[in-house]
Amino acid sequence: LLFSYSIPPSLFTYIISIILLIIYMFLIGFHTSAIRATIMAILFLISKLIHKKSDTWTNISLALLVLLIYNPFLIKETGLILSFLGTIGIILYSKIFKVKNKILNMICLSCSVLLIIIPFLAIIFNQIPLVSIFTSCFIGILVMPIFVLSLFFLMLNKLEFYPKFLISILTKTLLKLSEIGATIPFAKIYVITPNVINIVMYYILIFLSLFLYLIYHKKNKNAFNRRIVNLISLFKYKLRHNKNKVISVILIITIFFSIIKIIPKNLKMYFIDVGQGDSCLIITPHNKRILIDGGGNETYDVGKNTLIPYLLNRKVKKVDYIIISHFDTDHVDGLLTVMEELKVDTVVISKQGETGENYKRFIKIIKEKHIKILVIGQGDRLKIENDLYFDILWPNKSKLINENILNNNSIVCKMYYKNFSMLFTGDIEEVAEREILQEYTKNLQVLNSTILKVAHHGSKTSSIHEFLQAVKPKFALIGVGQNNTFGHPNENVLKSLIDLRCKSIQN
Repeated sequence: LLFSYSIPPSLFTYIISIILLIIYMFLIGFHTSAIRATIMAILFLISKLIHKKSDTWTNISLALLVLLIYNPFLIKETGLILSFLGTIGIILYSKIFKVKNKILNMICLSCSVLLIIIPFLAIIFNQIPLVSIFTSCFIGILVMPIFVLSLFFLMLNKLEFYPKFLISILTKTLLKLSEIGATIPFAKIYVITPNVINIVMYYILIFLSLFLYLIYHKKNKNAFNRRIVNLISLFKYKLRHNKNKVISVILIITIFFSIIKIIPKNLKMYFIDVGQGDSCLIITPHNKRILIDGGGNETYDVGKNTLIPYLLNRKVKKVDYIIISHFDTDHVDGLLTVMEELKVDTVVISKQGETGENYKRFIKIIKEKHIKILVIGQGDRLKIENDLYFDILWPNKSKLINENILNNNSIVCKMYYKNFSMLFTGDIEEVAEREILQEYTKNLQVLNSTILKVAHHGSKTSSIHEFLQAVKPKFALIGVGQNNTFGHPNENVLKSLIDLRCKSIQN
């Protein structure tokens, strides 16, 4: 294409341009977006060769057809979806809008692309990168010089000299702009996963707006205004003569949706796969959202990559209560990310016998986000709704266990909902289990639960027979990482659960 602009167009320049495009595609490794762009460019050049008018919609359709013939499974690839949708945004903008100012034109072009791909960004990433509207303008300015210089000096094999330094500066500037853009407040916003109806309605609204815009500009403004005035007059006339019917319909719709909103739903509990860790999401009949622990890993951001996408996919953008059993990384790390990125109302913790790095980060987030904190202990009750509450069975605020202080002072709480109950045990070990049995020796029935969240991932250091016998669960859930190096869950723990005729589920 550079040849086409540098010298008068001819058969030779078009053929050389096509060859260079194919070579370029080989050099960059046949990425989906590059193949799409190359095919469209080649089709454009072929149209010049045969003296036919190039049709952009035909070109993009043929590019998609070629890619899907080559590999039908590409239809699910994120790169293909965003590349083609982004191109559609560019095509629509270039065909409909004419902006003379170059900077404004680039901003408007970025907006056009973003508007088209927003639903799929929400589905794939649960994020909308608002800052990309501006950063893409600066990136667009730098990409072309980097590409041209790289291609030119690569062909001349002179990259070891001064131009390499120049390209390096431009590339580092490009990366730095991207980093700065990502740190700007509100650079991105999290959104819940949209359903098919949301997406269809969104695109209908977009294309209806474009349709009205085209009508407005193709006809003179006065004619358009007269049309709108006539429509409004007609609407007023119909409204005036059917006022009672309209009011009745509005009332019926309002009452219907109000009743749906206040009708209690079923209690929902989701046990989230966070690898070697625990996490449970509870959605109450009146739509309160409770998150108990959130997994974590020192080498992998569970909160960003697993927990937040999972919550947004369940339409959870605000969490009413977060209960942190204790501050070990495999229980709290994901929660800290949730607290940073989503709206959290109240966090529930116990008295801490030790304050490590996780706790310090927690306090910092609490202060920055102005989140309410509730410190609880044995004997307290956390009431969520009329029929749903948590009784706190451990730890004892007045005598914390010093041995393995974080694990053995985990929050042990029992959730009650009508005839159903579940016991959450954090990472307590044998010493804490025996203390709990001693505390409730006169009323062991308080431990009896429908479901038990097995302590410490089914470790051999926990789940003594006497404790399991007191709980008498029908089901037991164990949060473990597949093929973990700790040997969780322990075979003796599983045997004890089987002896109690309890169904054990490893999550």
